[in-house]
This record gives sequence, C-alpha cells and structure tokens, in this order.
Amino acid sequence: MQAVVFAEAGQLDFRPVTLRAAAADEVVVDTRFSSISAGTERLLFDGRLPAIPHLCYPLIPGYEAVGVVLQVGADVTDVHVGDEVFVGGSMCFTDVSAAFGGQASRLIKKAAQVVPLHGIPLAHAPLLALAATSLHGVRRLGDVRGKRVGVVGMGAIGQFAARFLAALEPAELYEVDTNPARLGHVRGAISIDASQTTLAEAAGAPLDCVIEATGKSEMIGACAKALRLGGSIVLLSYYDTLTTPFVDLFTKEATLLVAREWSHPDLLAARDMIADGRVDVADLAQSAYPIAHYEAAYKTAFEDPSTLKVILQWA
Repeated sequence: MQAVVFAEAGQLDFRPVTLRAAAADEVVVDTRFSSISAGTERLLFDGRLPAIPHLCYPLIPGYEAVGVVLQVGADVTDVHVGDEVFVGGSMCFTDVSAAFGGQASRLIKKAAQVVPLHGIPLAHAPLLALAATSLHGVRRLGDVRGKRVGVVGMGAIGQFAARFLAALEPAELYEVDTNPARLGHVRGAISIDASQTTLAEAAGAPLDCVIEATGKSEMIGACAKALRLGGSIVLLSYYDTLTTPFVDLFTKEATLLVAREWSHPDLLAARDMIADGRVDVADLAQSAYPIAHYEAAYKTAFEDPSTLKVILQWA
C-alpha cells in the first residue's frame, strides 16, 4: 500500500506502508478520494501532536477518505463488495502510528463504522467529515427555526455550518467574514463584510445565537456583542487558549457551547442531507489534485487561505 506519511515534524513523504490483516467484522476499502484537513494535519505536520494514545512519528495523517469496498469479513452483513463508502480514518498499519491513518491507498475499518454514500459522488464525499463536524456544532443550538442566527468565519467549517442552518430554516441567517469572496454562497443568508462593519452593527437587532468558526478566540467578544440577553455562542473551532474580554459575555449573560468532533449519527445525518439535495457541497470540492502531486496539494492546503478544501484523487 502507498500512503502520505509525516516521517517527523516538517517532513512530508509518500511511501509504501504495510497493512495488517482484516478482522471478521471489518471491510477493506480501495481509496478513491481523500481530503486534507488543513487544521488537524497542519498541527501534526508542525509537531504539535495532541495527547492521543500511540500517536507518534512516523504517522499517516487524515480521516476524510472515500472508496470502494474490496473485501468484507465473515461476520459482515450490511456492507457489500462494490459499495461506495466513507472512511473516517483507519488504525490498520503495522509500521506507522496507529492513529488517523486516512491518507492511504487502501484502508481497513469496522463495517459498522463506514458510511455508505447513498449516491453522493465519490469526488464530493470526502467532505462528509467536515460536514458532520459542522452539523454537530449546529445541533448544539437545538431547534433554530424562527431564530436569528449568525455564523462568523466562512472558511470550510463555517460554510458547512451556514448551509446546514439554512436547510433548518431559521428566521434570519447572517454570514460574516473579512474576505468578501467567501460570502454569498449560502442560500438565503445575509452577507456581512467584517472588514467594513461588525455583526452587531449590520444585524441591527440582537441575534439569538452565533456560531464562531474563525478559530480566533478574540472574536468571541464580537459574537457576544451581537447577542440578545441570554443568547448562545457555539465554539466551532479548536483553540489553544481562550482570550476574550469577559465583560462582553457577562453583559449578555451569554452561554458558551463547545462543539467537539462529529459522532457517527452526525455522519449519517450529514450524508442524508447532502444526498437528498438539502445541502449542496459541489463548489467546496473543486480543488482536486492527483495523488502524484501530493506535495503541491499540501502546500495549497496549508498556505493558501483562498482554497477552502483540497481533495486528493487516488485512482
């Protein structure tokens, strides 16, 4: 098997790796596409490894792969050879770290953990992990129907959050970014160029809730200023530390909701909303590189803020 490998901090390789044997409850998947998680994979590449057991160099990054099932274990009944599935990472290698593991030409995963695509094009399906993460954050808000909601930061995670919110029919939806090119892609959303004005000023009336998706904790105060008394802020990013004026949260008696990564039900729900057309992802999957150009792909993912998501094509 071939895989993208971070041999050590700052060293990007593409090399053969060894796959372990599959168990009776597992499936073997031939990878067709994967996407680069610019946030998580950059942390690993830079040497900022999270405290995950067995995570050390050399390692295979990635947890956003899709492909075709080549083999099913003896106990597998719900997944079949030829099925197109999403694989959220794989601990299936013998000679590299047994964590993440999605950027490889072949993967092994428990059948209960893969997600059949139900017609989503393979080239779009690597976005399911990002979609599910965003939907998980949106779900932290509860029922948004009839509410006034803002999304601050229209990178990939914010794009998905806003699209899921739009499908859930809030009363008003605001999308906010300092880059105007990232605005105007979400059906029904009111666009706010944060380089020209603030969310609080542009919205006029207080919002019920805001999703903070910039990853910059100093933006939490700006979110709080746009809230009604008792409103909520979902932190839909990862922050090394939180630095924000407490007075803004105190004045609005704001509730902070932390959103972790997706769960399996989030994957299924996101899959269904994309498959039935309620959420469109085609424009987020346009930056694709053949795996032979992996170095250029990672350079774009890590260094080009205008590219929301980079897809690797394996076959």
